[in-house]
Amino acid sequence: MTRLGSLILCTTLAAGLVACGSNNTTSIKSALDLAPVDNTVSGWTVNKAANKGGSAQPMTGATAQDAEALIDGAAAPFYKGSFTPQTFLWQNYVNATLPDAPPDPQNNPLGATLVLYILQMPSADQASGLYTALLQESEYTGHVWQPTSPPLGTDSRIEDTNTAWWINFHQDVFYVEVMLSPSFGPAPDYIPGNTDLKNEALRFAQAIASKI
Repeated sequence: MTRLGSLILCTTLAAGLVACGSNNTTSIKSALDLAPVDNTVSGWTVNKAANKGGSAQPMTGATAQDAEALIDGAAAPFYKGSFTPQTFLWQNYVNATLPDAPPDPQNNPLGATLVLYILQMPSADQASGLYTALLQESEYTGHVWQPTSPPLGTDSRIEDTNTAWWINFHQDVFYVEVMLSPSFGPAPDYIPGNTDLKNEALRFAQAIASKI
């Protein structure tokens, strides 16, 4: 091969490698990338009234103190021991379209509500460790946790608290909680084990997992 031909070949290969690298490179996801906006999950919109300051933006904290200020001290279990979340994200949603959680002008004007927590950990090992360690905390003990079906992320569990469907899962560097309630404020009659509301909670959680 001539020197010129070799140069052309090397240049072509280099360009191809750059192109391939460009095609295969993805930006690093953050907790903010995962939080749905209005109707990203059909029927669910951001409940700005439940957000501090009335903003549609998720509430976030970079430290334990930030997170505890957001949820009135209840964030402490996420920061125990060696666990060091880089971002704590909290967002609220509402859905007035679910037949089993219909709006009621007097007692339940919003319909179903949903609380989303996303914690971005410094490593996948920390996300996995937090998922396991939380079962020792009082907020999580005494519940009958079951594996989700279908599975979510790397590990996932679900619990009917008798007032809500509560899902925990972890995937990559993220630990996620989803809690779906039939109302925000005075609750309507809640039938434990409601399959339709369970499936709706799973659908929302799957939308988060699919983006990781």
